[in-house]
Amino acid sequence: MLENANKDLQNIKIIRYTVTDSTNTRAREYAEKHSIDAPVVFIADGQTSGRGRRGRSFDSQTDAGLYISFLYKPKTQSLDVSKITAFAAVKVCRVLSRCAGADVGIKWVNDIYHNGKKLCGILTEGEFSLNGKGFDYVICGIGINIRKRKFSEELSEIATTLEDATGESVDKELLASELIAEFFSSSDTSELIREYKARSVLIGNDVEVHAISGEIYSARVIDISENAGLVVQTADGEVKELISAEVSVRKKSFSI
Repeated sequence: MLENANKDLQNIKIIRYTVTDSTNTRAREYAEKHSIDAPVVFIADGQTSGRGRRGRSFDSQTDAGLYISFLYKPKTQSLDVSKITAFAAVKVCRVLSRCAGADVGIKWVNDIYHNGKKLCGILTEGEFSLNGKGFDYVICGIGINIRKRKFSEELSEIATTLEDATGESVDKELLASELIAEFFSSSDTSELIREYKARSVLIGNDVEVHAISGEIYSARVIDISENAGLVVQTADGEVKELISAEVSVRKKSFSI
């Protein structure tokens, strides 16, 4: 149990590892063997096979970050994975701002950015109930780069750490306990969407969209929908709501 954990959270089971392959993997294995009647949190000091969206790896050097997965059954079964990810992103931003004074924003749908570089990634996975009534369980994995480190050549231009962002040493245990408290706190969904939109680093920017269908096109981000979708307008004026896609900011803009 984390020493700094709020007394209201003492009944949440916390499983810790020095190093594991992936906290999301450990959470899924646990869920396959147990009934998820109460939340379980998995924390590792390092991961050998940290995962991101679409099978990407997540740099998880030992003692360099906070690698944490939340396993639980949502009270509101109407939520989809996109909304769960969006709400988690807002809560991460709140904790980073409150505990570390970090000025952070959200790159749709699952990345936390500081000054144009990725600071944190979120991977949400779920198992749907066989009776079609929502989730049996959800796993929300969060990886936060904390300590200054040497990134690979591929990542050095696109990734940053909390210590680089703030210039201050960060108490990882405090960050973990605050994140657990914030994650399981009650929040109005409309308020979370408004905050998600306010923290967006994409609204007003031109992006290149890589759709699931394989189509690639340019568009301008104009809004975040109530479903946490990315609303874009193409060069020919068509407005689309993206629920699942990859987007990257374009260096050159175009006129709509």
